[in-house]
Amino acid sequence: MRIYDISQEIFSGAIFKGDPVPAPTPLHLIKNGSPYNLSSVSMSLHSATHIDAPSHYIEDGLSVDQISLESCIGPCMVLSANGPIDEGLISPLLGRGTKRLLFKGKGWLTLKAARALSESEVVLVGTESQTVGHAAQIDEVHCILLEKNLVILEGLVLQDVPEGNYYLAALPLKFGGMDGSPCRAVLLDYLPALD
Repeated sequence: MRIYDISQEIFSGAIFKGDPVPAPTPLHLIKNGSPYNLSSVSMSLHSATHIDAPSHYIEDGLSVDQISLESCIGPCMVLSANGPIDEGLISPLLGRGTKRLLFKGKGWLTLKAARALSESEVVLVGTESQTVGHAAQIDEVHCILLEKNLVILEGLVLQDVPEGNYYLAALPLKFGGMDGSPCRAVLLDYLPALD
């Protein structure tokens, strides 16, 4: 079994334009005479690799501690996409049991693709970009997906992952009432046991 770490490092990772840069603050240091090291961190919950909760865009939407963990763990498919990810790419994948889709490359969802996903069995969609939408459609793409409680996983690192089927584990931290969370996302590439 191979494990792919598909997460950005928090302090050097990407941030969305205008968001605060993650910053550590040492509170206690062994080198300064303390018996231990202890730090705090200031950051946006949407820095580096992160999950968007429905409440990110929906006023009464689920917070990140309320989203289904079953959506964040399970079989997934990794596909390459550069430029707009349209309905033509999405439609052939739907109705075949695929519940989690991760797009590697510089791809983004169009409104039609987001609508197709929101009406399907898909429970999670992920992208390497810091946002699943693009330009003037960022807000609407998010709303379409999050109104249906689809988990949005953004800021992935997939360049070393071949296209194919994997097992995804991407759990958000349990921030009560919050609109998102950083997460450590991994893919497992494994061969099932032979009978």
